[in-house]
Amino acid sequence: MGHETTATVVDHVKPHRGDMVLFWDKSNWQPLCTKHHSSSKQREESGKRVVRIGADGWPV
Repeated sequence: MGHETTATVVDHVKPHRGDMVLFWDKSNWQPLCTKHHSSSKQREESGKRVVRIGADGWPV
């Protein structure tokens, strides 16, 4: 079973990188909880590789 958390942050699907048109494009927005926006999403945007580990301990 999954765990639901209230979305508290508007995230940009495609990083806007200062482009104000893309920043305010509502079709580029998605709701995220603070935990995911501040951790995995930011690592993805910074160019660091994100590796998810399955319950068996192996990367997925």
